[in-house]
Amino acid sequence: MASTQQIQSRYVTLKEWAEAQFSKVPHTNTLLNWVHNGHIHPPPQKIGRKWQVKRDARYVS
Repeated sequence: MASTQQIQSRYVTLKEWAEAQFSKVPHTNTLLNWVHNGHIHPPPQKIGRKWQVKRDARYVS
C-alpha cells in the first residue's frame, strides 16, 4: 500500500493546478464550472472541503 505522502504528492489543489497550467489563472468560479462540467481530465476529487487534481491533469474543452 502506498504511503500517504506518495498519494498526496500526486495531487494538488485546484488553484495550484491552475497556476501551473495557465499564465492567467481563471477565476475560482470558472475552475469550479470546469470541474462540474467535466472539462478537467482526469476528473478532480473532492477531499474534505478542497478539490484535488492530479498534477498531470489537462483542461479539455
